[in-house]
Amino acid sequence: MTNVYESQTITVGPADISLWHVAAKYLGDATQANRIMDVNGLSETWVTGTIILQLPPYDSSQTGGLST
Repeated sequence: MTNVYESQTITVGPADISLWHVAAKYLGDATQANRIMDVNGLSETWVTGTIILQLPPYDSSQTGGLST
């Protein structure tokens, strides 16, 4: 996992499968895919082509509801 503590831009492609996978990899929580969608004005989570995404900064208050 690569944590993003500041906003950054990344390029993703079909091998990344979905924004859920991207969120898990870069933000440490797959449920943060919704934040990626909001920041980029997207309505679909599947990655079907090469896209440049703006990742929101890491926010530990935006979790999937699981406590550890």
